[in-house]
Formats: sequence, C-alpha cells, structure tokens
Amino acid sequence: MLNISKGAGKLLLLAFIFYLNFLSRIIVSPLLPEMKEELGISAAQASGMFMALSIGYFTALLGSGFISARIGHKRSILLSIGCASCCLMVIAISNSLLVLYCGFLALGLATGLYLPSGIATITSLFHKDFWGRAFSVHELAPNLAFITAPIIASFFLNRSSWHYLMALLAGLSIFTGGVFLWVKAGNFKGTAPNLISCSFYLKKEEFWLMTILFGLGITSTLGVYNMLPLFLVSVHSMAKADANMLVSMSRVATLFTAVAGGMLSDRYGPKNVMGWMLLFTGIITISLGLTEGLALKISVFLQPLLAVCFFPAAFAAISEFSGPEDRSLLISMVVPFAFLAGGGLMPLLIGVFADHGLFSIGFMITGFCLACGFILARLIPARR
Repeated sequence: MLNISKGAGKLLLLAFIFYLNFLSRIIVSPLLPEMKEELGISAAQASGMFMALSIGYFTALLGSGFISARIGHKRSILLSIGCASCCLMVIAISNSLLVLYCGFLALGLATGLYLPSGIATITSLFHKDFWGRAFSVHELAPNLAFITAPIIASFFLNRSSWHYLMALLAGLSIFTGGVFLWVKAGNFKGTAPNLISCSFYLKKEEFWLMTILFGLGITSTLGVYNMLPLFLVSVHSMAKADANMLVSMSRVATLFTAVAGGMLSDRYGPKNVMGWMLLFTGIITISLGLTEGLALKISVFLQPLLAVCFFPAAFAAISEFSGPEDRSLLISMVVPFAFLAGGGLMPLLIGVFADHGLFSIGFMITGFCLACGFILARLIPARR
C-alpha cells in the first residue's frame, strides 16, 4: 500500500476526472428547460434523456469488468475519458431529439467505464482504515459538479448556447486524459465477471440490500437534482437563472458534509450512516412537494446536505463486502441497477407525474421511498 502523502495527489486527479465524468452527465439538468423549449418537447420526453444516459451507464457498468480484466484499470479510465469526449462532441452538434437520445446513450456507455476502475484504484492507494476519508474526497467531485453545473449552464445560456458548453467539456476531458496518461496508478487488472464470482455475490443478502440502498442513494442526489430545476420553473414559476442559482447554492455546503460522511462512516460504521441519512433526506424530499415560498427554498437547501453523506459510507460498505480482486466486479454489479433506477427511472416517473399536473406528488412519493431505506439499512449484517 502507498502511504497517504504519495496517494493524495493521485486521489485528487482521480477526483477531478470523476468531476468531469459526473458533470458531463448532469449538465443537462440545468439545461433542460432551455432544451425543452428549443426542441418543443414534453417533460416526459425531456426526462427521457436521463433514461437514455442511465441505460448506457447501466450497460457499461455491467460490462466494465470484462474490459478492466483485459486492459487494466488505468487503460479503462483512459478509454472512458476518450470515448466520453467523442460523445460530448456529437451531442454538441445535435439538434434532433433522436440524435440526442443516441448521444446520451453513448455518453452513458463511455462514462460508465470509470467508476469500478476508479474505486479499485483508490483502494489500492490507501489502507483500509482510511477508505472512508479517501472516498469522501473522491465524492467531493460529484458534489462540486452539482454546485457548478447550474452556474456554468447559466453562464453559457446567457452568452452563447448549450452546444458550445458540450464542446468545451469534450476539450477538458481530452486534456485531463492526457495528464492521467503520465500518472502511475491503476496499473493492475480487475476480475472479469464469471458465473462462479457473480453467483457467489448474488446469493448474498448483503448484495441485494446494497443494490437497493445504492439506488435510493442515487435517487436522493442525482434523481432529485435532475428534475428540480424544471420543477422550480414550471410549478413555482421561478426564472430559469434563479432556479439554477438556487439549486447551485444549495449544494455548496455539501462539500463539507460529504467529508463528514466519510469520517462518520469510519467511526460509526457504514450501515448506520446510510440508514439515518436516507431517513432524514426522505423527510426533507417529501417537504419539497408540500412547501412553497421561503419554506420551499429552505427545503431545497437542506435536501442535499445529508444525501451526500450516503456515498462514502456506501462505497466503504461495498469494499468491506468484497476482497481486493473482486472490488471492481462487485461495484460493476451493484451500481448499474442502482443507477438505472435512481438516475433514470425515478426522474422519468417524476416527469410522467409532471405531465399529469402532479409534479409535487412525484417528489413526495420519492421522499417516502427514501425514508424506507432506513429499515433496509438496519438489515445489513454487522461488519465481520
């Protein structure tokens, strides 16, 4: 194992790669009202972009083990970066809903290759006792993306268009891939999925509990975030810029609570942190559909604060559940179904509710499902 000082720089680079990876997948959320108007589509059709991306992400995660087992984790990360850049350029020049669906499907395929290899690389850089904190630093990436995406989107929409923004993200991805090419990290291979390895985990109660819990965790952050700007604009008549700024500012404090989540996981155990975070996040998500005015703005600020604490604990729990050689394999089994449900299906369902004038009800049902995660977390066996 490398010591903390040697691994810190590599961890920060992986976190930045994850930031661009995540930003490219969520930037469509603050752009959604503009894209909906430009293309002349319904809320359900617009949210279908998230579903297309989730299907691609789901498929790539399932097959990522075959790729990392053949070319290694570092090359898998580089392949993810290169392919994502190409997909972003295709999206940048698109004006057709069908082409956008295909572009986001391909983007999901490209970005889905990163996470299992990224997590496996991080666990190789640090001792087990520091995993919670290392994952909390890595989880700063999506939280920073949640903050900056609305600001970046508003900046481009006021000065040019979302097409140029996608092209810029493609260029940044290529540059970051070039930097990572010279870093010595992840130079080992993962385990390809096989009947014996997969059946071993599929028979475990912990696997199914973690899959459901991870799906709820993704719903609490990405699923809610994807539909929140459109909800604020269409239901509460906020200006697009004001809605994006509110969503962005609500994520600032998550940079600190995400780190706190890792520390709490190391001290109190992953399952305790996951359960309580989902319970409180579920209650606040319900309030999004019940409140308005100042109370709504407070709910928007509170909702992500605890939601982001879930992921450092969840990744630590998955890492404890598997051996070093199977860690990327297990992640590629758990996360695909979770992301498909939390990042694709739930936003699509909320979009269907929205088209029937029940946008608020969609958020309330989502919050109830999140709160039920507290019970599921208590069922996870104690750490061995």
